[in-house]
Order: sequence, then structure tokens, then C-alpha cells
Amino acid sequence: MDYGVANKGKLLSKADVKAIIDWAQKNGINHFDTALAYGDVAETLGTYLNHSLNPSIDSKLDEKSCQSKDLIVKTAIEIREKLGVDQLSVLYLHNEEILQSSLVSEISNGLKEVVNLGIAKKIGVSVYSEASVLKCKAVLPELSVFQVPENILDRRIASSTAIQNLAESGNTFVIRSIFLQGLLLMELGEIPPHLVSAKAKIQELKSFARDNSLSVLQICLAYANSISWASGIVIGVASLNQLIEIKRISPSLPNEWESKISILPQELVDPRKWSL
Repeated sequence: MDYGVANKGKLLSKADVKAIIDWAQKNGINHFDTALAYGDVAETLGTYLNHSLNPSIDSKLDEKSCQSKDLIVKTAIEIREKLGVDQLSVLYLHNEEILQSSLVSEISNGLKEVVNLGIAKKIGVSVYSEASVLKCKAVLPELSVFQVPENILDRRIASSTAIQNLAESGNTFVIRSIFLQGLLLMELGEIPPHLVSAKAKIQELKSFARDNSLSVLQICLAYANSISWASGIVIGVASLNQLIEIKRISPSLPNEWESKISILPQELVDPRKWSL
């Protein structure tokens, strides 16, 4: 898909997609993140995955599929069948705000039924803040997996005691947006005008990486890997070469990194608030 501020609009061919999936599975990456909002990804994965390797696959429901308990169950079954798996690893709600709507009872019953029927092993929600995690957990305690945004220029949640406590009590946290839609990896001259206020902080990050003989990619991955309560990282790639480069990186953060790398202004850490 043409997704992300750094995406140049080039879509991958089926051969490209197959090559990425094949390489991933052959090199220890066997957990895939999908969503109804990602177009025909379920059919694509269902076609190209080596199912004999027992891949774990997560998916996310959109608001349209959450209008009733029965529709949630029906949609989850359809996703599972398109993927060609016996069970989804996690079925997420894509939009945290839907748990504050009048549909909350139908959603709660539908997600519980998905687990009871074995359609998905666990249920979760994709959120944008610590407060959202706590609010969603209070509304539906059965939610046990949370995708949360965190990156080297954000750092809102990393030191959260509440999140650490939830993780220690059996909840799972997966980090997304570690490159902030690719913004942190862009050359300064490529940053679009509506995000120009991010340039100074990104330049600071680039300078710190260079001074420590590292790439920004390495710094971003090292930061994400350093978060104790996180069990995984969601990464999107636009080419096989990107995936190979990411897989080969295993750096640690340099000393004094926190005092040398500032955080972005709050209006920039949430892409939903980016104004064109």
C-alpha cells in the first residue's frame, strides 16, 4: 500500500511480496501483523505463506466489522479462512475509541466469543497512549495484548510504571511506530513542509548516530529493543533489502544517549494529528 510519510508511492509486485515473505520465514521471522484496513493482505499472506512453518498471524477489525457480536465472529472467521490458518494469534480492535461507543456491549461479547470458539488465541487493541491502555483495559478486562506507539524521539510510555505492572501481570505489549511512519529515517530535505518542525530533532538524532558510528536505523531499533516490558516490535518494510538490513542489526544504545537526543513536540508524535 501507499502508506507512510516516507513512502514514495511505489507499490510492490506480487513477486516482491513473495520474496519478502519467503525470506522472512526462512530467517526466523514468522509472526505477521495484518488488518482489514490493509487491503487484500489476508489473501496475499494466505497465498504466499509457508503454512507448514506454523506462522503466527494477528489481524485487526475495522469499525465497520464491529457493529454486532455476530458480525465480529463472522468477520474473524472470514479473516482466518483467507489466511489459511486454524487460529489467529491475536484479534485486535484497530480503533481504541470504539470501546467508548454505544457498541461496547456487542464488541465485548463478540470478542469474547471469538476466543471461546478458538478463532483467535487472544484479543487486543491498538492504542495511542498509556491512558488509552488503561481505559480500554478497564472497559474490557479480557483484552490482553496492546499495540502501543513508541520511538526514540517520543518516549512517552517507556518508563510507565502502569504499563510495566500490566506486563508483569500477564499482559503483552508490542511496539509500533518505531520509525514514525519512516519520518525518523528520512533525509532532511525530503521531509514535507507540514512536518518541517521535526527537522531540528531529527538532525540531532542523525548527528548523535553519526558521532557513534551508527545509523539512525540502528539507533531506532536499539531503543525499541531496550524497552523491558515490550515482547515484540511491529515493523513494516518496502523492500526485501530493507528487511535484510533490519534483521541483521543488533546494536545497543550508546552511553548518555538520553541526554543527547531530545523528544519531538507532542503535536508530531501522533500521525493522526499531522495537518497537511
